[in-house]
Amino acid sequence: MTSLAERLAARTLELVDIPSESGHEAAIRDHLLALVPTTFSAELEGDEAYLFAGERRSDVPLVVLAGHYDTVPAQENLPGRIEDGAVHGLGASDMKGGVAVALELVRDLAARPPGPVDVALLLFGREELPYEHDPLPALLEGSGLVREASLAILLEPTDGLVHAGCLGNVIARLSFHGRSGHSARPWDADNAIAHAVQGLQSILELEHRQALVAGLPFVEVLSVTRVHAGIADNVIPDLATATLNLRYPPDRTPTEAEEHVRSLCPPGATLEIVSHAPAGRVVRDNPLVAALLAAGAGRVEPKQAWTNVADFTAHGIDAVNFGPGHTRFAHRRDEQVEIAALVHAYETIERLLTGAIGEDGG
Repeated sequence: MTSLAERLAARTLELVDIPSESGHEAAIRDHLLALVPTTFSAELEGDEAYLFAGERRSDVPLVVLAGHYDTVPAQENLPGRIEDGAVHGLGASDMKGGVAVALELVRDLAARPPGPVDVALLLFGREELPYEHDPLPALLEGSGLVREASLAILLEPTDGLVHAGCLGNVIARLSFHGRSGHSARPWDADNAIAHAVQGLQSILELEHRQALVAGLPFVEVLSVTRVHAGIADNVIPDLATATLNLRYPPDRTPTEAEEHVRSLCPPGATLEIVSHAPAGRVVRDNPLVAALLAAGAGRVEPKQAWTNVADFTAHGIDAVNFGPGHTRFAHRRDEQVEIAALVHAYETIERLLTGAIGEDGG
């Protein structure tokens, strides 16, 4: 009989080997939908988000297992491979390993008598694209079932720990203006690059802000991630643009976060908010989170990134991140997930869903 470790590793590699860069998810979507157990019906589907569940019992809590099946572009890391106790390849950590765990769990549970918790499976794409492409807000608005959830678990990379909350993500375009002219006579021009160098200096020197939210230490950071200027080698540019990326803790409201970014705009420059994904609420006092910890998740840490936890908490649904992926390998050329981590995530969630807490070290 194939062991759990072998099965999870094989499923993860199977998913890794199906290219699914964001915006090109059709092949893996169809593959995954065909693997959902027949006892799970589609409560809502469409626009790259699909929610499945078995027969709902009104007297037991509902847990949603959620995962995205898209990836960042390949970095010569396809096809994948199994080597040295790990599955290597694009998306292995973020987050095809997590999707494999969720899929195998619901397939296994569908073949057993009902436990103390009802389970739903949410599969979605376009997670690696900017927030305006996120398919979950529409699903969360249209689904009645998901609003019954006592807890949603996103199987994002968390190194097998519970990551609560998440940072908000503001993308802004900061423009510096000058006057174009011939590079042989720069005194007749006003170089926008010079304004950008001066104006960005104070932003680059900003110190990180520490914020304690529900006892968890988040770090607010603002980075300059792109700079563009110039149209030719012999033209003094009249425009220079910089992209700012603010990652802010859940202690700021979305309005406060945008006001903070606008306050950094130097005189004479202009600022445009390009994209904004609000922060996710920290969930720690939910009894199912306590049960997840008791089942083997270890401890709670802050999520120092943005995840779809924010989509759920914005709709009043408690959610946390917990998955087998390794945060340090997400989006890397040498992306990988340890097979032991896949087993740990599977067994931890299985103990939560079956009420077997306290068994086998849980």
